[in-house]
Amino acid sequence: MCAAIHDRFLRIFAVAVCVLLVHARADGEDKKGQSYDISVWAIRATKSNTQVSPELKPIAQELKKRFKYTGFKLERKKSGRAGEGKTLSTDLIAGFKAKVTPLERKGSRVKLKIEVTKREGGKDKRLAGTTFTITRGRFQLLGGWRIDPKSEDVLIVAVSAR
Repeated sequence: MCAAIHDRFLRIFAVAVCVLLVHARADGEDKKGQSYDISVWAIRATKSNTQVSPELKPIAQELKKRFKYTGFKLERKKSGRAGEGKTLSTDLIAGFKAKVTPLERKGSRVKLKIEVTKREGGKDKRLAGTTFTITRGRFQLLGGWRIDPKSEDVLIVAVSAR
């Protein structure tokens, strides 16, 4: 009888410890253990047509307003997860690359660091390096870099995080 009570006490104690550990871990993850869903889109902007890729329809007005182009084609998109302070890297198009590092989340706002480079010769030339805060799920647009010297088309990078 005494052994049964002892076993029951140990099981209850073990469950209580597990609950406390899970709760403590969740509190700690609130700041440093967060992971973020990140999306990086490579968009070709052109003045040679008025076509807009279907995926870009929700941000087409903002693209037209900010970049003064008429056509927007989604060339490549990369989605992934990164922990706070960890970098998600992706190749874009035509030798361009992006690195996105989530820095913090406060309520519905996410602070990100982004770097865009272009491979020239044997080196990556840094085109942009900035930190910004966006509303979760909204896109930050940056770019306007000429994709090819023989064309007027430019690259726009759209970045979002949750």
